Amino acid sequence: MYRVMFSRRAEKAFLNLPDKETRRIKEAIEKLKQDPRTHGTIKLENAPVAAYRYRVGDGRILFDIDDVRFLALVKAIMNSRFKEVRIFPEGRHQCQWRLACLLP
Repeated sequence: MYRVMFSRRAEKAFLNLPDKETRRIKEAIEKLKQDPRTHGTIKLENAPVAAYRYRVGDGRILFDIDDVRFLALVKAIMNSRFKEVRIFPEGRHQCQWRLACLLP
């Protein structure tokens, strides 16, 4: 079983979701905890934000997988209607992971 950690950006996005979307994202993250490469997970080529994407309705969970430490690092949660992903300097995201205490 993998642990899930959120970046600050993903945590803010998660907390700002409507209740219906929050439930769907929670269920999806529970699936990712069991197996991050579950059916529906897509490996992204040359992606600037994360290496994997998991679709949840209109939303997307962008994350990386660390098999050595059994971690799924959620970097962003976004709606598919957004066409642009902002890229911030790497130093801004360092050491900003939080354990997934948002889930029961």
